[in-house]
Amino acid sequence: MLFLTGSRETVVKATRTVARGEFAAGKAEIWFTGERSSAMGAVLCNAAACAVLDLDDGFRAARGHPGAAAIPAALAAASECGADAGIFLTGIVAGYELGVRAAVARDGYAPSGAWSPFAAIGAAGFVRGTGTEPLAHALGIAAQHAPALPGLAGLMGSDVKEGIAWGAASGMAALRLAESGFTGPLAIFDEVALYSAERLLAGLGSAPLIGGTYFKPYACCRHNHAPLDAYAALAAKHAIAPADVTSIEVHTYSGTFNLSNRAAPRDLVEAQYSVPYCLALLALHGREALLPMDPAMLGVRELEDFAGRVSMHRDPLIEPLFPKQSPARVVVHAGGKRFESPVTMPRGDPADPLSWDDLRAKFETATRRVLSPARQQLILASVDRQHEYVALLGGVTRRQVERQVPAVRRKE
Repeated sequence: MLFLTGSRETVVKATRTVARGEFAAGKAEIWFTGERSSAMGAVLCNAAACAVLDLDDGFRAARGHPGAAAIPAALAAASECGADAGIFLTGIVAGYELGVRAAVARDGYAPSGAWSPFAAIGAAGFVRGTGTEPLAHALGIAAQHAPALPGLAGLMGSDVKEGIAWGAASGMAALRLAESGFTGPLAIFDEVALYSAERLLAGLGSAPLIGGTYFKPYACCRHNHAPLDAYAALAAKHAIAPADVTSIEVHTYSGTFNLSNRAAPRDLVEAQYSVPYCLALLALHGREALLPMDPAMLGVRELEDFAGRVSMHRDPLIEPLFPKQSPARVVVHAGGKRFESPVTMPRGDPADPLSWDDLRAKFETATRRVLSPARQQLILASVDRQHEYVALLGGVTRRQVERQVPAVRRKE
């Protein structure tokens, strides 16, 4: 769904233009275009399509998005190797495992592109059957070749966003280099100033981390979701009409204040990173307006006026809950009355997951502009036929997971 809906965005088209000229021809598909490229070129294009709409899944502890790297890498490798669906799905599990562990092991926050190479290596390395030694070198290469993004790179309102696409492509490059004999620093994860071995290995061999994935109901930054859900619940419970709203207070954690939060965003990226504007879209046009956003909704005076009524407030009681959780509390003043939500967690977290019916409805809404209903149902039927493989997602053994992280153990 992500890459299909995002494949028509200008930034993704630009990425494909570069890939045609700069990457070799190959067997890996650039999804839904009829084009093929090398694995690295396809991963660059497909990861860009996954990330462009800010609809990609994520992982709370990593504060980012492993799927936009792991899934393109696994599929590129599978298309080259002819791997079956079981190997492909298990590769995705391995990619999430490595990507999330690398993110959690870092000291301090880093945008997803700084650790998405590890997700790509885990996914593609498993599918390709890459040996232990080249995998270890690939991880070391990626640790030094990954995009060195500043902490707020994902929030500055440009097409770079979190650098996921280039990070995933650099992971594929690191894997190929290592398989060809290029070496990397094998002790990189022993550097305590860079990584915590304790966090990196915590719980290794228990339930795969992919089970902690959250899914987004809205195509915008995850920081926006709790305020959106809190407002939607208040509006439904009290029949609040948008025209009656005089002001909205959003009480939340400090990370939300790193967003642009512009009442009049200049482009879709700024809109995705604006709590006030997303609230305006939800209030005036409903959930579908955020699944995904339409560029035609930019510069609309009615939306900007409503967004201008939203104020943001740091809540000292909510602050300690982040980053393990991303909650918010909303107060709406409307019709001379005051309505306050409880502290609200966003829908789609593992504690409050979207149902399969929710995910199907999300797919149908998000692809409504690019697929006919018949085509939508054909794709959903194809996904349904793969359910026999889903058991593999919970069946990754300790040996299989550890095989993907050979270089992370502290030397005796």
